[in-house]
Amino acid sequence: MPIPLIAAAVSAIAPQLAQKGLDLLSGVFRGAVNKGTSEIANLIQEKTGIDINDVADNKLTETQWSQLKQFEFEYQGKLLAYRQQSDANQLEYERIAAADRASARHMQEAAIGSSDPWVRRFIYIYASVLTLLTFIFIFWAAFVHQYTAENKDASRVIDTVLGFLLGVSLSAIIQYFFGSSAGSKAKDEKIGQLGDAIRAQSVAMMAEQDGDQGAKP
Repeated sequence: MPIPLIAAAVSAIAPQLAQKGLDLLSGVFRGAVNKGTSEIANLIQEKTGIDINDVADNKLTETQWSQLKQFEFEYQGKLLAYRQQSDANQLEYERIAAADRASARHMQEAAIGSSDPWVRRFIYIYASVLTLLTFIFIFWAAFVHQYTAENKDASRVIDTVLGFLLGVSLSAIIQYFFGSSAGSKAKDEKIGQLGDAIRAQSVAMMAEQDGDQGAKP
């Protein structure tokens, strides 16, 4: 029977796996729950009998951790393929976003040729005003607003607004004017490092298995 992957537990699963040296599995369970992570969780349960949700609470025995290490070794090809596909999807998303920004820049190039000064300067005025308001809000939230037990609801609203301003509005402005090629480069480097780690782990586990077989009478 398939195991439902608990979304709240996923954020705690990856760090626990990483602490045990299961970097490939750790990478699979970073991020949101999706069809791929659920399939891997079900495969782990099918092959080892381990409920991956128990990893979040560190409920596994040493024997079960050993089973997970063996699982990662045996199914590293499938896990690596999932990681690469996941990164490829993210790269495709960034490519589409970059094309969208390029289209917006092209529209701005056309606007610069307008005889209307408001049309020519609108994007710069808009970006400047939004950036200024963002920093004013940050200053107010950090140094002016009084955080008390009576206004906890207001604090949640402030957190939400700050997250939107920093993660969406200000980020979009920076990417529009300065680009964001560093993210794609980092992902390519990460995939290469992941492959090196898998090869090193495979060699280590094969050597360990050969040693165990040699020790047997």
